[in-house]
Amino acid sequence: MLSLRTPLRPASLVAAIASASVIAGCGSSSSSSGVSAGAYVKSVCNAVAPFEKDIVSRSNALDATTLSNAAEGKKALQGFLTAVSADTQTALTQLKNAGKPNVKNGKQISAAIVGAFSQLNGAMSQALSQADALPTSSPQAFKTAAQALSTNIRSSMANIGTSLQSSTLKSQELQQAAAKEPACKNLGA
Repeated sequence: MLSLRTPLRPASLVAAIASASVIAGCGSSSSSSGVSAGAYVKSVCNAVAPFEKDIVSRSNALDATTLSNAAEGKKALQGFLTAVSADTQTALTQLKNAGKPNVKNGKQISAAIVGAFSQLNGAMSQALSQADALPTSSPQAFKTAAQALSTNIRSSMANIGTSLQSSTLKSQELQQAAAKEPACKNLGA
């Protein structure tokens, strides 16, 4: 059996990005016209909450301890990354459709969140390409390559999450709206 449980766990970082997106998008109000803070937060949380839930669920279902060979490990990892990539694209589309909140720096907040998910989408596409090239000649070769892939994914996601922490992306109005929005309640939990 392969022992790859840890390298195949990027979900916590994906969940952190999802939570950071809501926190970033969650000052004062005086900006160009856009959607209300409440409507924007609801749209963002309705895009991010199912994304986060699916990532955690898929990650939990990815149990490398039950895999008997490298080919199975590669197939499982490819399936996971394909699903995460599709989930990311769905969330990205919804985030683009959320509009721009009518709050201070609303355009920048919206652009940062969409940008983070665009980067995540690119990172998942790249990870899937890398997973397609994983060796299956031996369990050790696969494990080493899968661990390197996992490290690349973690690094990429940490960089994306960091980019959402800018103080210019903080909005008291959006934070208050998020506190009242049921769809935001369990994010990052």
